[in-house]
Amino acid sequence: MKNNGLEIELKFLLKEPINNFIKKFPDVLIPEKIYQKTVMYDNSNGLMQKSNGRIRLRQTGKEVTLSYKLPLSSETVKKEIEWETKIDSWIIGDNILKAMGFNKTTSYEKYRISFNYKKVRIDIDEYPFSTFVEIEGNEKDIKKTALDIGFNLNKALTKACDNLFSEWRKARGLPQKSHMLFKGYDK
Repeated sequence: MKNNGLEIELKFLLKEPINNFIKKFPDVLIPEKIYQKTVMYDNSNGLMQKSNGRIRLRQTGKEVTLSYKLPLSSETVKKEIEWETKIDSWIIGDNILKAMGFNKTTSYEKYRISFNYKKVRIDIDEYPFSTFVEIEGNEKDIKKTALDIGFNLNKALTKACDNLFSEWRKARGLPQKSHMLFKGYDK
């Protein structure tokens, strides 16, 4: 539900079992969860780190996408420039990025359940360390939906999942990891 390359969303920590949360949408056909892997890239000059941007290669089921994201400052919701395109294969995307001087820096995996509800898109993202709900659409509709399904707007998260993972590990006294995988995420 991007608007001309602009993604607007609210993200919340899901504190209840996924199945209980899904019961809030009895009239919506909920698809099965799909495995997703994402790899972030940067060049040797750290362009993405310096600009706070992200270049990512993502595979969701059989679909592969190449994306560029750049967070925008916002007081009330998470806003990002997001340009994304489907590509034929992971190998082609990886080879193009490497040829341009970009190498893998971080990665993560998750399971995602996505569905449309009224005027928004809802994603339930089950990461190795926690589960989050993202509500995406225009600002008015995502705020209304968040309130309608019981979220507190003051508890919305604006950080990327890899930053939240780093904070989670730090709070537990664990060494930092560049790759958030289901196997060994808590070691």
